[in-house]
Amino acid sequence: MQSNSRTSRKQRRDSPVLVLAALAVLAAVVLGRPVAHALTIALRPALAVILTMVTIWLAIGVARFALASPAARRNYPLMIAARLRWRWTCRAMALVLVDQHRGRKSGKGRAEGRPRVRHPRARFRADPYGVTAAVKTVPKVGRAEFEKAAVHLADEWRCVRVSVSQPKPGRLIVRGLRNDPLAPPTTMDDAPSGTYSEPLPFRPYLGRDEYAVDRFADLSGLTGITIVGLPGMGKTSLVLSLLWQLAGTGAVQFVFIDGKGGGDYSAWQDRAWIATGDELPAAAAALEKVHGLMRSRLVKVATGIGPRNGWHLGPTPDNPLIVTVIDEAHTFFDLDSVKGDKEADQQVRACRTLTGQLVRKGRSVLFVTIVITQKGTSDAIPTAIRDNCRLGFSFGVKTRDAAVAGLGEAIKEYPSYCPTTLRDPSMVGVCTSSLPTGSDPFVRLRVPEISETAAAARATETAHLRADPSEIANAVGTLPALEAVAS
Repeated sequence: MQSNSRTSRKQRRDSPVLVLAALAVLAAVVLGRPVAHALTIALRPALAVILTMVTIWLAIGVARFALASPAARRNYPLMIAARLRWRWTCRAMALVLVDQHRGRKSGKGRAEGRPRVRHPRARFRADPYGVTAAVKTVPKVGRAEFEKAAVHLADEWRCVRVSVSQPKPGRLIVRGLRNDPLAPPTTMDDAPSGTYSEPLPFRPYLGRDEYAVDRFADLSGLTGITIVGLPGMGKTSLVLSLLWQLAGTGAVQFVFIDGKGGGDYSAWQDRAWIATGDELPAAAAALEKVHGLMRSRLVKVATGIGPRNGWHLGPTPDNPLIVTVIDEAHTFFDLDSVKGDKEADQQVRACRTLTGQLVRKGRSVLFVTIVITQKGTSDAIPTAIRDNCRLGFSFGVKTRDAAVAGLGEAIKEYPSYCPTTLRDPSMVGVCTSSLPTGSDPFVRLRVPEISETAAAARATETAHLRADPSEIANAVGTLPALEAVAS
């Protein structure tokens, strides 16, 4: 009975429309050519404007195609197909808003008629690597929803991967990659001109991101860097690249603590202020010496002798930036590995405490600590150190927990950036970094490959810049012993 009443109300509502349509058809038949001629004269300016706009639109499209690179032209069929099927694709993947409030209100306050389906508007363009869509979001359909649908979009567009980024609120960049720009290996010759000959030492080059944009790191105000990843995935190449760029000035001095003990930094011993292997006592002593230098600088700041923020003036040979590299850090931070050995336990605790203080307090007095390990969980890098390192790099890892340990909890919300997908041999040298890009806190990078031979030659030619910046003897007050720090 209720269905019949609704049908009758709909028929009464639609009857005036049917009557008007019938009258319009009758007027056209009766009046004929005069009506058609009058309509043509009235609509001629509008038709001219529409034709002009269509012509301009086609001309712009032809010009873009002509100016595009051959690689981008090959992706035009993909771009056209994605544009034509966009609305269907959004509906199929639930990337739409079904507006239930559309329609005329009934007597009981309910909306009648079909609900309105709102699709995210998108502008497509082809590039040398695939297709890019600039998407305007709609309510309840944002970056998180597109991240979940990224795998299915890749299947629909026949792409190897779809990445989603958010340059600003309400706008997304959805990029389908048929040819991943991160796949081809890069070398020093592919870096920006002058990077490895006349670099800016305190803004070192990191690598090229997935948009083929060169990325740099600003060391100003940076106290800690973590680098994690499976063996052979590119951690050493990134470190050697940073060392190459920073070694060319006497305003930077190095401390190497090599937990691997494999001689990765043996060529850099003549350039280093301090260099140790995987011996735990030597590592604790080295960190104690670096920590003492930091404390002496802080004392000078407190007494008004030194600058309150060293980055305002920048590092100089008289007040150099101290870069401490701790490779295979779990060798010196894992308490479980020294259970039952009281002396070793004390040294491990000292290493953890001293490194944590370097990361927390070293910003204004020019200290940067680089901590490297395979899996950045709390046993390898204590949370007091890991969570205070602003910049992180994660090469290919095996589990989501390892990705979270290397990059933080936020990586769970960005599955397209998760480094668990970087274990393929073609992805050696590719990492996910916590460099912000627009509203996104992560970016993927391809770091340049640096051979050990080239790095060794660089260390030899810059060995004359090595200096001992230690000024502990001039510090005010007495420094605590190693046992006191560990406790």
